[in-house]
Amino acid sequence: MGVAKNINNAVAKTDELIKTSTQYKNLYVNNYSNINECDKMPLIFDSLYLTASLLGSPYLLFKILTSKRYRSGLDQRFGIISERLSSKPGIWVHGASVGEIITAKSIIERINEEFPEWETFISATTNTGFSVAERNFSNKNVFYFPLDLSWITERVILKKSPNFILLIELEVWPNFLISAFKNNIPVIVVNGRISNKSVKAYRAISRISKDFRNSLINEKNVFCARTELDAQRFRDLGIPGKRIFVTGTMKYDNIPTHIDENISKELAELFRIKDNDLVLVGGSTHAGEEEILIRVFERLNKTFPNLKLILVPRHVERTRDVARLIEKTGFIPVRKTEVERSRYKWQNTNREIILIDTVGDLERVYSISDFVFIGKSLVPSGGQNMMEPAGLGRPVIFGPHTFNFKEEVDLLLKNSAAKVIKTEEELFETIEFFIKNPDVAKEMGFKAQQVVNGKRGATDRSIEIIRDIIKN
Repeated sequence: MGVAKNINNAVAKTDELIKTSTQYKNLYVNNYSNINECDKMPLIFDSLYLTASLLGSPYLLFKILTSKRYRSGLDQRFGIISERLSSKPGIWVHGASVGEIITAKSIIERINEEFPEWETFISATTNTGFSVAERNFSNKNVFYFPLDLSWITERVILKKSPNFILLIELEVWPNFLISAFKNNIPVIVVNGRISNKSVKAYRAISRISKDFRNSLINEKNVFCARTELDAQRFRDLGIPGKRIFVTGTMKYDNIPTHIDENISKELAELFRIKDNDLVLVGGSTHAGEEEILIRVFERLNKTFPNLKLILVPRHVERTRDVARLIEKTGFIPVRKTEVERSRYKWQNTNREIILIDTVGDLERVYSISDFVFIGKSLVPSGGQNMMEPAGLGRPVIFGPHTFNFKEEVDLLLKNSAAKVIKTEEELFETIEFFIKNPDVAKEMGFKAQQVVNGKRGATDRSIEIIRDIIKN
């Protein structure tokens, strides 16, 4: 009965959201009844989005009914959102997911510090990004980014009434960009990067939509590119060169190179990690990788009983599956939440594996590590951020599948500041070598930290450009 009730509630809520959104759509479409064909492109984008949604509706409905992750923020995604009442000029900062939100942190802090008369508010696309934004900006308005349907983007922009929009890295949604352009709101892209594939896609859209092209090349917009290659790609889209600046990669400015010793000590005490213990962290792991780490840990632990393993799955909803895997392999899962609530009775054996089942603790966990394996890299999924442990001076190990972090990997490997492994056996041998040669591990960690320090400064360069825009 409980499941049925939840399903009925979810269906009713979704139906209510669709009805409310449709009412606003009808008003929006009626206002567009006398415009020319070129200006109707937002409605064509709507049709494409809705067609795709209908084709995938059984799957989407199933996910909405069965997963809290898919239900979170549905009302805000449909444009049912609070109106900004402040009389202060406003800056809407958007970051798609966790990485972009973390990147936004330093620039938001600088804007708040230099321009307290301005109000910043933050949106995120993913649930994890939203959670991180809420945690990092608890004193600000944080909300979910709207669905890219013309009447929804128009509604949200009018309700939030920003003076300009700050996009982290460039997440271009055609209707959103068009709505900003039509409402005379400049868009500033910071830490901007764009792939060759995206250039081709935006070119194709520009050919069929004058509105989209105008919104993209709008001379009020500013593009702060990470590299000269990104800058050239922006120019290739027809964006005026005088509106494009190469400022570098902001993410290095947000990478901590030090964690308060009291914070690290508190976490170590929570997990009963002693001074002579060694800690291997599997960070942002994906399915298939935890099993490898457990097997490697089991082999190493026979020779080095003071070695501890901490697993941090990339998706917290996998916690139950990982806990079952730990039990299946003969170990005992020690969930962080259970320890915090004093629900776990320590066995004081080397059969315990610590499992992080909370969001946002990865940095702190890295601070108590001796060696770090970066997940999503032994499976062909592109890798995860390896610069966080590098910034803390930890020796970093990852698999061969890191195509989402090519720049970072190249930097680390060029400076002998990381180790690539291809197999489970290589992972075992690498960690064993580090344990037996602690000076080598420490030197690699030091080099990694140097790499991070050497790449700082993009936030300062970006804030100079934003400062000019705010003052003008």
